[in-house]
Amino acid sequence: MSSRATRPELLEQRIAENRASQEIDLPTWIFERLAVRSEDHVLELCCGTGGQTLRILELLGESGSILGLDVSGEALQTLASRVGGQHQGKLRLVEGSLDNLSEALEKSSGFDLIFCAYGLYYSSNAALTLNQARGWLKPGGRIAIVGPFGPNNKPLFDLVRQSGVSLPDPVVYSSERFMLETVLPWGALNFESVSINTMVNRVRWTALEKVMNYWQSTTFYEPGRRTEFERLLRQHFQTHTEFVNEKWVMMLEMTHARA
Repeated sequence: MSSRATRPELLEQRIAENRASQEIDLPTWIFERLAVRSEDHVLELCCGTGGQTLRILELLGESGSILGLDVSGEALQTLASRVGGQHQGKLRLVEGSLDNLSEALEKSSGFDLIFCAYGLYYSSNAALTLNQARGWLKPGGRIAIVGPFGPNNKPLFDLVRQSGVSLPDPVVYSSERFMLETVLPWGALNFESVSINTMVNRVRWTALEKVMNYWQSTTFYEPGRRTEFERLLRQHFQTHTEFVNEKWVMMLEMTHARA
C-alpha cells in the first residue's frame, strides 16, 4: 500500500480527479479554519507535491518559513518546481521518514505550527510520531492534523467490494477510524484544547473514465478486478448521470500543550 501511496504520479492523479469534481476546495476549507500567522515557522509532514504547502506559503510573511518533509524525493522535486521565486527563501524541503523525525529535523530550531494533511496514517507508529513532533513545538505552538473519518469513500468502497476486491485492513482503518481512534485520543491526552472541524465533500464524477482514473491511482487498486469493476460502473451510468463519492474530512487543531 505505502509504495503506491508515495508515487508522485499516482498522488497527482488522485488529487486531479478529486479536485476537478469536488464540491469544496480542500485547501480553502482548511485555511479558512486554521489560522497561519505571517511570522509562523511551520513544519508540514507528508507535504507531497504541495497541495497545502503552496497555500501556506501564500499566507506567510517575510519572517515566516515552512519546512516540508516527505519520504518521496520525487514528490519534493515536483513541489520545488512549483514554488515561485518570491517564496523560495521561505521553503526548505527535507526527504525523511515519519518514523525518524529526530534525524530528519536535526538542523531545525522549533515550530509554531506542525501540520499534516492525509499522510500521518502511513507512520508505523503514529502516536510515537506525534510525540516526536510535539517535542519540536515552540512554547504556545499548535499541531493540526487533517484526515478522513467515518463513512469516508463509502460509495466507492461499496462498488469496489461488489467487484470482488477485499479491501486491506490498513486501507479501511486509515480511511475510517484513524482520526477518531488514534489522533483524537492522543490530542486529548497531550493538549488542553482540541478543536474539531468536519465536512462531507461530495465528488461528482460525470463519466466512467473519471472513476476509473481515480481508482487505478489508489492504494486499493486491483488490476485483476478491473473488468468486473468497469462492468458495474457501466451498469451504474446506464441509469445515473454521475457517480457520487463522499469524502468525510476531519481537522483536529491541538493547542495549549499539557505539562
